Amino acid sequence: MILKKKIHGGGNRKITQTSTKKEVVYQEINGEKVPVTQSIIKPKIEGAIVTAVGANDIEVKTNIVQAVEAATGLATHKIQVFEMIN
Repeated sequence: MILKKKIHGGGNRKITQTSTKKEVVYQEINGEKVPVTQSIIKPKIEGAIVTAVGANDIEVKTNIVQAVEAATGLATHKIQVFEMIN
């Protein structure tokens, strides 16, 4: 929730309020309640290969490399761009 308040003497102040609700979920194993645990494992990206129409143009290739670098955090030497052959 975002609130805006006027300050005496002019100006505005923006107040951001957030709330979080956490709930423990249990499962029953052999008559005993055990909390359910969850974890998210993200794969590590080692490199990228891109094929694209027009990738022989150095400007297009550079733009693709920069986009992949920004999206993945990969170093540019780990990104390869090739011309797509129809």
